[in-house]
Amino acid sequence: MDTLAAVLAGLLNNLRSIGPDVCPGPWAWATTVLGIAVGLLPTVGTVGVALLRKRIGSRYNAAQGGALALIGIVTCGLLPLLAFSAVGRVFSAAAAGGDVPGLTTAQAGNLGTQVCVAGAQSQYLGAGTVGDAFDPADPVRLGLAVVLLVVAPIVATLFVLAQVRLALRRGPAWPSRFFWLPFLALALVTVGTPAGSSQHLWIGVSIGAFVGVVLTAMVGAPRADVVARSLNPGPAADRRGAGTRGAQPVPAQRHDPAQRHDPAAQSRPVPPPVRPPSTQTRVPPPRTLVAPAPTGGAPVPPPVFPAAAVQRPVRGNRFSPIRRIGAGGFGRVVLAHDAKLGMTVALKAAHAPDAETEERIRREAAALAAVRHPNCVRILDLVHARSDPGLAGLDGMVIVMEYVQGSSLGELVQQRGPLDDVAAARVWSGVAGALHAAHTRGVLHRDVKPGNVIVDPAGVAHLIDFGIARRTGDATLTMAGYVLGTPDYLAPEVAGGKKASPGSDCWQLAATVSYALAGFPPRGGHPDAVSGLRAAAAGAKLSHLPRRSAHLSLLKSAMRNEPAKRPDLPTIQRGLDDWLRRHGGATTGAVTAGTGRR
Repeated sequence: MDTLAAVLAGLLNNLRSIGPDVCPGPWAWATTVLGIAVGLLPTVGTVGVALLRKRIGSRYNAAQGGALALIGIVTCGLLPLLAFSAVGRVFSAAAAGGDVPGLTTAQAGNLGTQVCVAGAQSQYLGAGTVGDAFDPADPVRLGLAVVLLVVAPIVATLFVLAQVRLALRRGPAWPSRFFWLPFLALALVTVGTPAGSSQHLWIGVSIGAFVGVVLTAMVGAPRADVVARSLNPGPAADRRGAGTRGAQPVPAQRHDPAQRHDPAAQSRPVPPPVRPPSTQTRVPPPRTLVAPAPTGGAPVPPPVFPAAAVQRPVRGNRFSPIRRIGAGGFGRVVLAHDAKLGMTVALKAAHAPDAETEERIRREAAALAAVRHPNCVRILDLVHARSDPGLAGLDGMVIVMEYVQGSSLGELVQQRGPLDDVAAARVWSGVAGALHAAHTRGVLHRDVKPGNVIVDPAGVAHLIDFGIARRTGDATLTMAGYVLGTPDYLAPEVAGGKKASPGSDCWQLAATVSYALAGFPPRGGHPDAVSGLRAAAAGAKLSHLPRRSAHLSLLKSAMRNEPAKRPDLPTIQRGLDDWLRRHGGATTGAVTAGTGRR
């Protein structure tokens, strides 16, 4: 410790010689600058983790996980603690009038100079411990202690947490605790160090930690193909790319697995190039799916699921959870590796296990298994959380779903601007076909909105999250007075308390397309859900439709207040496909944004 104290004392002396001779003194400002360097120590660790993950991806073995934890403990705990202790020893020795390690007699004497109201710098920086600073009898000193010894460490810890979360993007977040916890504990284990030097160190540490957020962000996340290989080890990983769209699971295309899971597609930005002709078919290859219908009040057995991937022998846990990726409807979604299917999947389970939510999940699984369309999310399996130790964090029934990379239509419009008429027609036609396929099976979506239309890396729109889907005629499983759906995209009759119908799904899809063309919900925004619900129930005027769109007339027709006067989905789809052909546009091309002419 004396050697480290001598090194830091020499560094402080050099910094004070070039620093300003202003209140509270050059030694104090030198300590603050040194604090910036201490605040960058966690950045060394987070940048190292980010660079390491570019090679190992998002699945860690025991050695790799231990290395990440060790990096956090050393750079965020041990090294900063040594720096605080060594600096404190330098100024404590100066305040006591003894020999200061690393400083000559003249240099140590300079610490005795008085600057402004702070008095002698040695006493200002070395007298009294952190614990002594919290003295209620001295309100000014107490206030400074709260701000600089409590608030500043918390702020710095938040910056460190942001750094490690950036370093752990697209991967498990559990190693973050080995970074921010030791750093936060630093404020507790340094209570015996001098208050003055600790205060100036924390000022610099907060600045350094903030700069570290920027530096860590510059490293970037690991490539999607690296993540895919780590999550799907073995030769099959070359055929199955994986990714997330943030909070939502995204349905995969019903094409050849070697095309659907091309890892190279994961690194392409949205919107990507148009799909190759071999992947533009709308009709998937026939598959046998059996979806049992509800029978009275008895529990609904799970549907029969097709073999969606080559199944492998499972040793140990079937599922290895990676992280929570979102929540939708009445369930939460967790990213996990499925050892049986040999691929990364999305697991959806209820927030609270009870008979009602379990029945809802069984019905949702049966409904989705009955819908066969390339633009609808499909499920791979239905299991109970108690069936596998890897599902210990979930409750009740768990739906195993495919997922691919993508961005929601709402995110796409916000980031890149409204869609042009060609792209909007492709979205409308494709999702209309998906909804009609669901309606023919007696399944209503009931929450069609921009957040539930996903554009995948191939530029294809998908309808996802049937979390509130139910078969026509099913009993409502909600509390009285609670309306399912988003008010800004809710059909008037549903907002007024009537039953949902295929016509209400048609209205919501048209409202979603109107948003994609105009950048606003068709009835405009509302300050809260209640006012939005009132406007929907009253059939408020459609005040924010796209004015120059070729689809304006069809939008008005599809969003009439009377469901019987709306065109059905097949009619809308045929009309849009005819319009695309007349204007030289492929009906299944990639969706783009930001090219609309308004």
